Amino acid sequence: MDREKHRSCATTVLGPTASRAVLLPGKSDRVLRKLIADLFTVAGRMAAVRQHLGARVGLSGPQFSIMMAVAELQGAAGVSVGTLARHLHVASAFVTAETGKLIRKGYIEKHADAADRRVARLRIGREGQAALRPAMPLVREVNDLFWGFESRARFAAACGAIARIVDTSERAVAVAADPKGAPAGLEERGRRAAS
Repeated sequence: MDREKHRSCATTVLGPTASRAVLLPGKSDRVLRKLIADLFTVAGRMAAVRQHLGARVGLSGPQFSIMMAVAELQGAAGVSVGTLARHLHVASAFVTAETGKLIRKGYIEKHADAADRRVARLRIGREGQAALRPAMPLVREVNDLFWGFESRARFAAACGAIARIVDTSERAVAVAADPKGAPAGLEERGRRAAS
């Protein structure tokens, strides 16, 4: 059986992976499944790039992302852990743990907020700047290659589409994680499989 027939059979056997008409051009979910596969590929490649760039400056991939986000968001007053966590779409506890390691390395400086002493503000320290600056030409080159859009309009459209997916995917994760949000029968099948 050739590839096209096999793909067609998969749709018939399993049924569509979505129900909204906008996601089913020609009443097929093939385009959606291709998009999902492509997004997994892009996510994997982004993680690999982050890992490689972090390794060049002695950091893990997540630590590199945190350093870059602090540099972007710190402004004159520094950035709070909560703001940083929201920006990176991760838990505050994770940011606290990772920034603790970066503070011990001298890469990030931490000080109390002038208006609210309970809030910690983070800034890139001198050692952090010294570690990141030599990597910036490579960061620029990688970004230019990775995001090879032909026009600002296409770049803006991609930014808008991804921002929308970030918003809608949060609800999708909640539904996937909650058995009460599962289709009828799925929770029972899960219980039987576990026993």
